[in-house]
Amino acid sequence: MTETQPFSQPTRQSSAAIIFILGGVLKMLFRQLWVVILVFFFNRKSTGIDGYTLFFLGLAGLTALLSLLNYFNLFFYIKDGELLLEKGVIRKSKINVPLDRVQTVNFRQNILHQLLNVVAVDIDTAGSSGKEFSLHALSKPQAELLREVVTSWQSDVGSRQSAVLSPQSSVISHQSKDGNLQYSADEAAPQSEIRNPKSEIFKLAPLDLVKIGMSQNHLRTAGILLAFSFGFADDLKDAIGFDAEKKLAWWLGTSGGWDILVTLLMIVPVLLFGSFLFTLGRTVLQYFDLRFWRTERGFKIESGLFTRQEVSAVLTKIQYVLWTSSPLMRLFNMMKVRMPQASSVEVQGKLAVGLPGCYAPQLEAVRLAYFPEEKEQAWESHGVDKIARFWRFLRIGVVPVLLLGLVTRGLLQNEIYVWLVWLPIAWWLAHRYQRSWHWEVSDEGLRAKWGVVNSTAVLLQWHKVQAVSVRRAVFSPKNKLARLTLYTAAGDISVPYIPFEKAQAVQDFVLYRVESGDRAWM
Repeated sequence: MTETQPFSQPTRQSSAAIIFILGGVLKMLFRQLWVVILVFFFNRKSTGIDGYTLFFLGLAGLTALLSLLNYFNLFFYIKDGELLLEKGVIRKSKINVPLDRVQTVNFRQNILHQLLNVVAVDIDTAGSSGKEFSLHALSKPQAELLREVVTSWQSDVGSRQSAVLSPQSSVISHQSKDGNLQYSADEAAPQSEIRNPKSEIFKLAPLDLVKIGMSQNHLRTAGILLAFSFGFADDLKDAIGFDAEKKLAWWLGTSGGWDILVTLLMIVPVLLFGSFLFTLGRTVLQYFDLRFWRTERGFKIESGLFTRQEVSAVLTKIQYVLWTSSPLMRLFNMMKVRMPQASSVEVQGKLAVGLPGCYAPQLEAVRLAYFPEEKEQAWESHGVDKIARFWRFLRIGVVPVLLLGLVTRGLLQNEIYVWLVWLPIAWWLAHRYQRSWHWEVSDEGLRAKWGVVNSTAVLLQWHKVQAVSVRRAVFSPKNKLARLTLYTAAGDISVPYIPFEKAQAVQDFVLYRVESGDRAWM
């Protein structure tokens, strides 16, 4: 890199960043003072303003001033193969990020970003659990140039490294559903051999978006809504004196057990319908116009209605591929795909590196890129021991029934035995769970599949494994069973209830492959 390279001099963010810094301060103020605002509007008898509140407002004003000063004192630049960030007013700090350690340069655009034609930039490296640092606002051409400089640097390094690697590497191509030719190169492939550096694999149609929204976990959303409602009720009591807990206790004390059960059975469908609408709306906002691209270095995902997200997955950093499908997803022939990286960007839970829903051709494209030799392998298939159904039945059948019986004993009284209806269903699910477990090994990797209601499958290459453990199952007959756990830089994969000798054999083989192989894990 020469001295005339872009960003060789300290560069400040776009002036629009001031708006986003102030917006963050206002958001923080609202989170802290919304109860005081309720008091001011709904309980005029109480002033709601005291010395503490004035002190807090003054502190927030000082924070806003410091935020503006931080804007004028934040600079970034590139020097000697490193991306440097200098910031701070009273306490100065400097972050040095080697360009060859940068995993991804991701963009975010909410409505205000789009109106101002700027983007927020998140820098993620191989050594951080989340994003290394963020820039509130850069002009779009400036952000694109920053990513191009980082990518060009890494391509130059990759080209120099490929010159000393084995010439036996190859580029594997396949034809996607839309007819575009997709390429996946192994790590030894020279960059110049990737003839189609960027091509679109998948675009989420409006109907697909509705299917994904319908197939989300609505029970989890219902639980979140309930928790929020209880928390809101406590704050409402402090703000305007409305005691929802006392009114609920009065209703429970004056109603019979059967009436309470019937009421709950009526409330549950309403709650689930509300959670369905909430989840569907959130899905549309988050994944609107999702586009899935195959790039020179891996994959890129763009999505979002009001806030546009752009997240990259570097192929060499992907540790394994995991896909799941719920009953509704299987009805639609869809699956959810995740590609955990060595240090993937969490993006505050808004967009993980993966697809919320896709079809078989897109999954095959991901699998082919990650594990080109998968179909050429000789796979040896195995299952899990039958004792798995017993422990599964204990977990999802016996324990829940006992807990429900204890909790509802005072309400249902003689009707408490209604919970026993769940036991035969739980036994059937446990039996199906044990039968659903299949895992396969080959010279180069592992494939596994399990699950009854929600089906899960995973694909792993041995050279991605960081460590292996074999743990005996304490309650198995004569300790003959064990759990095999394979640890990667992005999480672990476990195979339970298998013979101890078989688990040890896999452990020895994997460790041998990792130690004797020359393929890097990232």
